[in-house]
Amino acid sequence: MVEKDTPPSGGGGGGTCALRQQKTDWTPEEREAANEFLRAALDEYDVYEAMSEDEIQDEYRRAGKLHKYDPGMELQKRWYRAAKKHPPPPGYFPLLEQDFKLIEDDEDLEY
Repeated sequence: MVEKDTPPSGGGGGGTCALRQQKTDWTPEEREAANEFLRAALDEYDVYEAMSEDEIQDEYRRAGKLHKYDPGMELQKRWYRAAKKHPPPPGYFPLLEQDFKLIEDDEDLEY
């Protein structure tokens, strides 16, 4: 079963809203994969939140990737790395999957 939902109207967005499909019937294996990804993503967030800007830049510098550091994309890149280690099931978060495709072109995951 696929459920379509739209963001609430009002405030800010203007224009049309794209429909987002979200799967609602999960197998036990898919549910476990989704939970593993979510735990890994939250762990990445906790690590990121605890780091200072200088520590993050040092991490990139040690990896020889300082030229790829983008503060606006850092959290998405960390979630992407979590998804590569703990892949969520297809359809878990369609918008995040689109972001992963964009990041994959720019990111070498070995830090």
